[in-house]
Amino acid sequence: MVEDLRGTAHDASFFAGLLVSGYAVAEAITCPFWGMLSDRYGRKPIVLIGLAGVAVSSLIFGLAKSYWVALLARFVGGALNGNVAVMQTMVAEMVKKPEHEPKAYAVQPFVWTLGGIIGSAMGGFLAQPTVFYPSIFPADGLFGKYPYLMPNIVAVVVIILAIIQGAIFLEETNPNELVSDDDAIDTQSIMSEHTPMLRAPRASVSMRRRSMRPSELHSARPPRPSFVEEGLPGPMGQMFDLRRASFGTMHSIRLQPAEVANIRREAAANRPVRPIVSRRGTSRVEGGAFKGKAFNYTVVMLIAALTIISYHSMAFISILPVHLLDKPLTPLGQLDMIGGLGYTVHDVGIYLAINGVISLFIQGIIFPLFVDKVGIWKSLVWMVVLFPIPYMIMPFLSALPFTQLFVYLALVLQSFFGIIVYPVALIMLKDATPSSQVLGKVNGAAMSACCLARTVSPPLVGVIYSAGGSAAAWFSCAGVAVLGIAQLFFIPRKKMGHVEVDSALLAKTDTDGTADHHAEA
Repeated sequence: MVEDLRGTAHDASFFAGLLVSGYAVAEAITCPFWGMLSDRYGRKPIVLIGLAGVAVSSLIFGLAKSYWVALLARFVGGALNGNVAVMQTMVAEMVKKPEHEPKAYAVQPFVWTLGGIIGSAMGGFLAQPTVFYPSIFPADGLFGKYPYLMPNIVAVVVIILAIIQGAIFLEETNPNELVSDDDAIDTQSIMSEHTPMLRAPRASVSMRRRSMRPSELHSARPPRPSFVEEGLPGPMGQMFDLRRASFGTMHSIRLQPAEVANIRREAAANRPVRPIVSRRGTSRVEGGAFKGKAFNYTVVMLIAALTIISYHSMAFISILPVHLLDKPLTPLGQLDMIGGLGYTVHDVGIYLAINGVISLFIQGIIFPLFVDKVGIWKSLVWMVVLFPIPYMIMPFLSALPFTQLFVYLALVLQSFFGIIVYPVALIMLKDATPSSQVLGKVNGAAMSACCLARTVSPPLVGVIYSAGGSAAAWFSCAGVAVLGIAQLFFIPRKKMGHVEVDSALLAKTDTDGTADHHAEA
């Protein structure tokens, strides 16, 4: 598409990366603004406005005859798409029973992946209809003039149906819209870590706050809203929240401290139970506001690991379609380190859709079994160590027999590594956080670092592709992944607690991570 809009293949990979990043940048800038508006005017209108904004940007994108109009459409779509974080908050406000929260949050990654499958297939099969369906769509017709309009029209129709459905059936969940200031309000029922954009009512809640202890006051303070690059495909949802049990998966994952796991084993063996004492020698039960250092060395190193993984994962996702669509510079069967594979948009759509189905299977079935068998620390180590493999396969595809088979192999490996490594790294990050009172701060820093990496990587790897060819771009991804391997040596190894993965598809699995990571390695 970039080549068609710009009229040249020169620097196409760089400008394709800008299209990906433009959406994320606009959404990151405007998401807090939409969160504040949803506090004031309600969640429902903001969700519907966000959907309408996506519809408008999709229509502009499909009608674009210039690259800069397409980029503007992406930016407008990101700026108006404030509904992602708001919908996360609505899910939290809809859930009335704590035991239902894990399943409610698990729906989001599932729907995310399912939407990616459908969207990839739709985009591949509906783009350029005059080329692939000339008997139905003449070249001098509307879709000949606008070859990428059809998939965007279908998207607009689906969004309009979603707006109608939302206007009729979606219920407002903002407590400020449901109760008045004169009503008796139970602070504990509405103020929690699960209502990230909630604004405290003015009257009765303020009186209750004055009577709270410092620890209660801190826990009642709503954390900043999180944002997510909704338009970016990936092996897993780009959102995560350390305060939730899903860790970006479709499962409920519970981590118990190592001391609790020891007590469980000692109680099972009928041995005397020792008191729980933290590594600093103080009780783990926090009775006051936490005044320590939120970003200890382990937290910083794990955030750095997540940032590195986010960079090369997003680079892979952004450069893959460019490499598949780019024209080859050598005959088939010969090594081509500069050009691409010369596939069509149909081929790319099929690849991405099938990879989405496989990713759904990996996340739903393989993830809990793998982590239960291998353990948290070893899962992180093995995935980081093996991550360069798919990047090293890609430059040699043109010279390999059964090219399509190796394309699928690279896709599956990259998805598998990403689906496993993100949740286990987040589990370790939550375990390393010194207090539950600073989880929001640590989560925000991790989200910001990962989002920055995912925003920077598409145009940067695009520049490398344009300057040095396809192989240079893939080798750069592999180089960053190797940097991640080296960074593993700086992550302190510690005893992990007992991990339970409650899957909606499988029976509950327990992972005893209490073994010393030095021994595991």
